[in-house]
Amino acid sequence: MRTPSRELTSTNNFIGELFLAQCEDTHVKHEELLHFLKQIEHYVFKFDGSNCEYEGCLSALASDHNCTRASEKLKTTVVIDFLFLNLSEFWEKKFRIAKYGLDGVNALLDGESKQGVSKVNHLIERMQKKLISWVNETEWAINNGADEAIIEETLQVHHYDNYADSMRKNLQFLMKLEQDYLKCLRDTKREHDFETFCMLMSIFASFENEPDLTFFTFYNAFNAHPKLSFSQLFYDMAENVGESAGVLGSVGFIAGHELSHTLIENANAPQLIPYFSNESMQCIQNQYQKTCDHFVEESCGSADNQIDENGSDMLGLQLAYSLFEEEYQGRMDEEYIRIQNLEEYRSITMEQLFFYSTAFVACSGRSQKQRLGDGHSPWNVRVNAIVQHPGFKKAFNCPANSTMVESFDDQCIIFGKGAPEMRR
Repeated sequence: MRTPSRELTSTNNFIGELFLAQCEDTHVKHEELLHFLKQIEHYVFKFDGSNCEYEGCLSALASDHNCTRASEKLKTTVVIDFLFLNLSEFWEKKFRIAKYGLDGVNALLDGESKQGVSKVNHLIERMQKKLISWVNETEWAINNGADEAIIEETLQVHHYDNYADSMRKNLQFLMKLEQDYLKCLRDTKREHDFETFCMLMSIFASFENEPDLTFFTFYNAFNAHPKLSFSQLFYDMAENVGESAGVLGSVGFIAGHELSHTLIENANAPQLIPYFSNESMQCIQNQYQKTCDHFVEESCGSADNQIDENGSDMLGLQLAYSLFEEEYQGRMDEEYIRIQNLEEYRSITMEQLFFYSTAFVACSGRSQKQRLGDGHSPWNVRVNAIVQHPGFKKAFNCPANSTMVESFDDQCIIFGKGAPEMRR
């Protein structure tokens, strides 16, 4: 039997050449050639037995005595024309997602962050209540009949914390892949020749299946409305950062940001909610552009594809700071720690700790630039835009001409008292 060329770069050529090698091999029976084609019908076209349709019916190729013609027909018929390199990259990504998901669950089960998960869940619930109370006071939402719909979307958001379900989904994804591969090898009875073929068949059979990325260990968080997911790192911070002001400024800001994704829209094309304030949108973008102009490192801007991220940053900090104000009422100026700077001692207050913690989650130590197509502003712009907030100016006693606050534009009140009216 002729061994298929390992230099082939596309999957359809590989399968066509493998068929040709069998067709020209006098030791391969017609039934075996037919079974090879049935494997493709089953795994690629999702057909079983004689239940095939149109170009997905391949059995007749086994009866064509012109092997080259049948092989070429198979190459053009099989809708699996991928470069091996592209397929490899695609499936490496899926495997990586499954690994991240399992690593995240294992980190939670093996570590001491379960209380951190509960704290994040409680933060989101408190922010939802706060946000709903703000929506009920938002003139532009009320005047345009959008307040009830916005509240309904807010209530749908939840923090997903079902470890068992996430682990089950990822294990099922990997087990299905292995089972299809082993079944294909068993049915072909030619393991040494068909390992690559069976791996392809198992991959194509799983194209529509997705691993679960609910729990993970890399630094990120997601809003897949209505489900919110967070990195193990944030659960660990919520668990182990001793002072609540530090948790609210860091994890609280991230939680508020993710929750806010549901409600921040491009006013010209809202998706989840029926209406969004154009004045609020312009205020957000103006603040980010002004901050960009003032703090630019390599490059930055304020494009339409950044509205969601910019607004979620701003509303997320407002939610976190509002919880901080409630929790530390009368204690915001209380000393958290005293540090020595040369010959002097300096106190850091609870309110300052809140903002230091916000800066901490934005710190990378690298020069920042705007990535083409990225909806996120560079981190140096993000953190300096959101601290253009009255609380920051008060916490650090910033004079009006201070470098830190001179890019402060109008306070963007998106939801709540003081938000734009925007009557119909």
